[in-house]
Amino acid sequence: MSDAQVARVYATALFQAATDAGTLDETRGDLHAFAGALADTASLADAIFNPQIEQAAKRRVLNELTRGGDKLATNTLAILLDKGRISTLPAVIDEVDRMSAEASSLVDLELTTAVPVDPDMEQRIVARVETATKRSVRLHKTVDPDVIGGLVLRIGDVIIDGSVRSRIRQLHKKLELADVRGGE
Repeated sequence: MSDAQVARVYATALFQAATDAGTLDETRGDLHAFAGALADTASLADAIFNPQIEQAAKRRVLNELTRGGDKLATNTLAILLDKGRISTLPAVIDEVDRMSAEASSLVDLELTTAVPVDPDMEQRIVARVETATKRSVRLHKTVDPDVIGGLVLRIGDVIIDGSVRSRIRQLHKKLELADVRGGE
């Protein structure tokens, strides 16, 4: 089984258990906090991922860090650690977040533009996406000068690229494929 499939299995079980227990927000919060600590603290990451450190020592570190935390998050982290799957934690979190958003009829919209978009334009974009998807939108904005102009929208796996950069690439491909013949 691939890491993505493994993450999906763990995430599905965790999402269902947390939903049933009514602790989904707490569970997600604690998982995000632990993943953040792993990303921000090199010594913690070294301790957790180093194959030369005994599993019992890793478990003690994990137990100390998660003491008093959400039980489902703590147990999931322990199982991932014990099964040698702790590296899948970011994918598990992403999948639980996706399931949570889907269950709450919420869709994440990533808006990438070359310059900041004025609030009125943001509201019009969000309203259009909400109408099209019949779901509430959570907007994530990114400014990327490489876009040059226009915008790029990403909703889940769907990307709508209306950027000038994309149009230039398309034109470049057409020019490469064009049959150019000398004047006759």
